[in-house]
Amino acid sequence: MFNKFEIKELIDFTKTLKVLYVEDNTGAQKSILLLLKNFFDDIITANDGLDGLEKFKHNKFDLIISDIRMPKMNGIDMCKKIKENTNSRPYDIPIIITTAHNESDILLECIKLNIDGFLLKPINFKQLEKTIRQVCERIYYQRKSLEYEQTLEQLVEERTKELEIAKQELIQMANKDPLTNLYNRRYFTEISKTLIEITKREKDSLSALMIDIDRFKNINDTYGHAIGDKVIKKLAKTLLKYTRNSDVVVRFGGEEFVILLPNTNIEGAISIGKKIRSAIEEQEVKVNDIDNTILKFTVSIGISQCICKDEIIIDNLIRRTDEALYEAKRSGRNKVVAFEIKDI
Repeated sequence: MFNKFEIKELIDFTKTLKVLYVEDNTGAQKSILLLLKNFFDDIITANDGLDGLEKFKHNKFDLIISDIRMPKMNGIDMCKKIKENTNSRPYDIPIIITTAHNESDILLECIKLNIDGFLLKPINFKQLEKTIRQVCERIYYQRKSLEYEQTLEQLVEERTKELEIAKQELIQMANKDPLTNLYNRRYFTEISKTLIEITKREKDSLSALMIDIDRFKNINDTYGHAIGDKVIKKLAKTLLKYTRNSDVVVRFGGEEFVILLPNTNIEGAISIGKKIRSAIEEQEVKVNDIDNTILKFTVSIGISQCICKDEIIIDNLIRRTDEALYEAKRSGRNKVVAFEIKDI
């Protein structure tokens, strides 16, 4: 049973349907048209099957009501043509047949065509109302079902996009250092394998820089970890400024950073290292706003080049770079030292 709201909604819905009414008998057409106007606001009439088919081609109908026996083209043949032309639609156009002939062959043809309603002439109002209500209910719930499916598909699509975005965000979170937004050591382990393989295949150059903040423990002990974080972020920003998009800048751990430089030999790496060291030496970090205390800091940089024919894992490149960094620290800090190159 329908509640009052559903009945009103169904009546309002029925009013919006566009109807094609096909009838060759002028008197029958006029009388039945008057009855149909109690249910539908938009009715287009046709005088025979050919006329109905032509109007169907140029309009988008929601329901067809047609007589059977008509000149030029009968209602059954017209309905067959219409059914053939609606296969691509998400649902068939409902068809109600009207006829004064209660013949078994006509009924069988209607059954084969999946006709939605069958009205015997003379048609009375109650008979028409019952058939229209039944057919329009099917149209209504068919549309509702289709709308629900489309809404569900849209929700699934949106949810899939949200999950993909969340997945990418999780990947970013897993691969990025939260303080500096640089890549972390986990990402470095993965990307370095790829870079070494490309370097081998292309017989190109790959160099690495290892950067360490000088006396960083003293900075933390003197000014606190919040200022230490400022120093780290200032360094990270500078490293990005002096590197290319193709370079991989990594917070390796604590105050230590690594940069992988594809297509860069040792001389090119030394040039970049010198620019970074010089730029950091000029940086200032504001300690507090009360007395405008400014902190300056320096970095030491170790550099090494990948030996493509011998390099199997990244550890060998990092080990040599770390040795060069140790030498930069040992020999006075605020220096750039390349592995096994004395004067740079």
